[in-house]
Amino acid sequence: MRSCHRPPRSHRVDAGHKGNLAILPPFSPPGLRTTAAAALALGLTACGGGGAEAQGDADQLHEAQLLQFQDVTQLSEGGESGAYSELTTVQYSAEIRDGTELDKPECVDATNRWGDLDTVQDAPTSVATYEWEKGVVTSLLVQLPSEEASEALDETPPADCSEYTATYEDGTSSEYSVGDLDLQEVGDESRAHSIDVETDGELSSMISVLYRNDGVLGTTSVIGDGDPAEYEEMLVGFTEAAIDRQNQTLG
Repeated sequence: MRSCHRPPRSHRVDAGHKGNLAILPPFSPPGLRTTAAAALALGLTACGGGGAEAQGDADQLHEAQLLQFQDVTQLSEGGESGAYSELTTVQYSAEIRDGTELDKPECVDATNRWGDLDTVQDAPTSVATYEWEKGVVTSLLVQLPSEEASEALDETPPADCSEYTATYEDGTSSEYSVGDLDLQEVGDESRAHSIDVETDGELSSMISVLYRNDGVLGTTSVIGDGDPAEYEEMLVGFTEAAIDRQNQTLG
């Protein structure tokens, strides 16, 4: 796994360290295991340099993020925009994963293999985190040509990554289960998956949809331990509302 330094040019909505963790979902295991499990589940990883000129488009993407959906409210301290490879969140997640050993190393980015594409590395990107009493919702938007956004959707998890184990620096471990999620299609095309993480007998779950809306590659995730049907309804409803806002703001 790669080790990255934090970027000097990426624009943070909040300059404090708390924002680095806000995008990482609060899995139940405490301390380092919480952050490590989240980083592995989200699969954010990148190194390299994106041009500062990407910032203008990234700021426009951030303006296109939903502010609120039903009782889900955007957290101002949980957002970030800039070139994908320069995002503090992306590079911080990579650093966390450097201290984590997987029994199947190829599964480190099982559900987000598209993040390694050269076209994504330099692309304008916005990340937003949302507070919800029943869990956490996150949204990531990447500006890409439509054809390249479709290629990103083709980057599916390796067949052998339905189950794998992550061992953390303190010697404890988590069991990961990854599966396809049968959801209605959103945007121009989409695919969805679920991730379950079991640590010390406690289970945390995330469901996520990756979609293309013309030239925007987006991913919405819902994290928590509530009713799966309710979480799936939130995932679809939030994403459809997010696409509507993108069309209004970026169109």
